Amino acid sequence: MAHYLIEFRFQSKKMRTYLDGMVHGIKRNFGVGKRKHVPHITLVGPLNTNNEKRLVCDFARICSQTKLMKFKGDGFGTFDNAGVVFVNIKASDELNEFRIRLADTLRHYCTLQSQDKKDEKDKFKYHSTLAMKLSTNELNSIKKYIETKPAPNFTQVVMRVTLLRGGRILREYDFLQRKLFDRRHALDRRNLIKSKILLKKFFSGQHNPNKQIKIEIPAQIKVEPTTQIEPIPQTKIEPVEDMSVFDRILHWFGKTRKPKTFVTSDLHLDHANIIRFCKRPFDNVKNMNEALVRNWNNVVGENDTVYIIGDFVYNSWLKKNPYKHKKRFEYWSERLNGKKIFIKGSHDPNYIKLDETQILEYGGHKFFLIHEPEKVPKDWQGWAICGHHHNHRPQEYPFINKQTKRINVSVELTGYKPVDMDEIIQEIEK
Repeated sequence: MAHYLIEFRFQSKKMRTYLDGMVHGIKRNFGVGKRKHVPHITLVGPLNTNNEKRLVCDFARICSQTKLMKFKGDGFGTFDNAGVVFVNIKASDELNEFRIRLADTLRHYCTLQSQDKKDEKDKFKYHSTLAMKLSTNELNSIKKYIETKPAPNFTQVVMRVTLLRGGRILREYDFLQRKLFDRRHALDRRNLIKSKILLKKFFSGQHNPNKQIKIEIPAQIKVEPTTQIEPIPQTKIEPVEDMSVFDRILHWFGKTRKPKTFVTSDLHLDHANIIRFCKRPFDNVKNMNEALVRNWNNVVGENDTVYIIGDFVYNSWLKKNPYKHKKRFEYWSERLNGKKIFIKGSHDPNYIKLDETQILEYGGHKFFLIHEPEKVPKDWQGWAICGHHHNHRPQEYPFINKQTKRINVSVELTGYKPVDMDEIIQEIEK
């Protein structure tokens, strides 16, 4: 059973410096405390559960429905029985309601600590620990020490709330950007700078993240009147698990959809020059890679199947090192949702075994899948799904050519995301 914690951290550099100074001062003078300290305030936990997917979804949902919250630093405090010295935190009503709602939601399938249980919720103490596991003598000495220090007196905004698994960031919700980040994006300095800029705009009245909260149930989802669930906010949330955006909404309602089949071609991941060759709307190869992954995972779920019709990963320097090329191929494949079936393209290496062709039967039609449309067998009378030409000859190789029965699923023609086969069936049967 995994171990989790929900907390928020001090984003102000001034406050982090102050708290780090207090922690290191206590350690230096009394020889107690952790070597590495991350100033934070625990909201719920530690807790245990076997249902991580539900935990992440509930965490994202509750955060996205919550307005910006404030808290105050209000002097020092101690837990004498536990041997703990801390900075006392005074929570706003909004922050207290947020914590209670988290605990009330999670207790149905998580094992919580006594302070998070329903009967004990009024006894919860907001605090940021400076030193813990102290003996009586150490505690008394540190009490006298902190009396000589300036008491913390500040007001701050909760910029992010963090969900930890085993002490590492699993997800982090940003209230300024209204986004749910995975560990990599949460630690990205550019995202932090963007949030701090938005925070300054919030204080100056130029940005109001609370306006982005809309509690509405999507029209395409039918809910029985007797179903007891909370409405879903229409906020921008990064991918949570191996689910598409629509799958996550269904998951919140306790529903699932039937697996889908998608087709795509010519992602050219890691290929910087393809941006210039095909006039792709990206500043650099890193932005292109991340956009392709994000678009893919927004439409493809973990139970869906995707046919990649050639030129999945490309980079000239990788060609000289088969091992690195294979590792990059595997790296990008693992980041993408769904069951993936690869068909060899003109830039895919020979040392990765891929099928040259596939025949896909779908929606009462047979489709011949091959990278280059020129190589479709002459005796093939049905439809063929290909790539290779990108957006260079759109009149001859458009998305769908009903005269030649050729379908071009190069990403430039499909919004840089896989195409649902149901959409293709609708188009060819019009």
